[in-house]
Amino acid sequence: MRLTLHEDGWIYGVFCAERHDDNHPEDLSAATATAGIARTKDLKTWERLPDLKAKSQQRNVVLHPEFVDGMYAFYTRPQDDFINAGSGGGIGWALVDDITHAEIKEEKIINMRHYHTIMEVKNGEGPQPIKTPKGWLHLAHGVRGCASGLRYVLYMYMTALDDPTHVIAQPGGYFIVPQGEEYIGDVMNVTFSNGWIADEDGKVFIYYASSDTRMHVATSTVEKLIDYCMNTPEDGFTTAASVGNIKALVVKNKKIINQ
Repeated sequence: MRLTLHEDGWIYGVFCAERHDDNHPEDLSAATATAGIARTKDLKTWERLPDLKAKSQQRNVVLHPEFVDGMYAFYTRPQDDFINAGSGGGIGWALVDDITHAEIKEEKIINMRHYHTIMEVKNGEGPQPIKTPKGWLHLAHGVRGCASGLRYVLYMYMTALDDPTHVIAQPGGYFIVPQGEEYIGDVMNVTFSNGWIADEDGKVFIYYASSDTRMHVATSTVEKLIDYCMNTPEDGFTTAASVGNIKALVVKNKKIINQ
C-alpha cells in the first residue's frame, strides 16, 4: 500500500486489489488487477472506497499529494493483464474529479519504458513524490529481463513543481540495486519501495524491500537527492552515448580535483 497525506486532509492508501476474472469462471487462477483505495485520518479507522475504474488493468497506482487543476491526480501503470505491462508504455498520469468514485477517463504516459534499459519490461511509481524547492522528487522501480529472471531496481527522476507531468531530470541507470544477501529471497533479484519520509531537517529515510523477504532503510538528504538527479547524466540509450557520458564525467572530476 502507498500512503499519501493529501491536502484535502485525508490519508489515502492505494494498493493492488486482485479480482477473479468472471469471464473465465472455470479458471481458478484467472485474475484481474485493479487499484483499491482506502482512507483514514488517524491510521486507526479506515474507510474503504470503490476501486479505481480504468480501461486497462492497474496494479501500481500512487496518489499525488496535491490537487492539480482542482482534481485528484494519480500516477498509474496501465497493463494488458494481471502481471505483464504488455502495451502499457510506462508510468502514466490521470486526473480524477471525485475520489469517492474514482474513474480514469484519460491517461498519458509521463515516464516511458525503454528498450535495453533498467525499465525495459516494466516501470512503476514507488512512494508518493517529495516536494522540494527544485521540483518533485520521484522514486520508481524498473524491471528488466536477464539470465537469472526479472531484475527489479529502483531509480529516480524529477518533475516540475508547476507541472508534475513534465520530467526535468532523470539520472541514467539505477539508484538502488540488489546487492549481497538482498539478491536472495522469495522472489529473487528484487528491490522495491512503497515509502519514504522526508523530515523537516531535510533528512530522507528510504524504506525498501529486497527479494520480497526483507525490509531495509537507506538514508540520504533532500539536497543530496536533488544533486544526484540534476547532475547525473541521463541515459543516452546507446553504448556511444554512455561512454561519452563517462568520459565527460572523468574530465569534469579531474578539473575539480586540480582546482
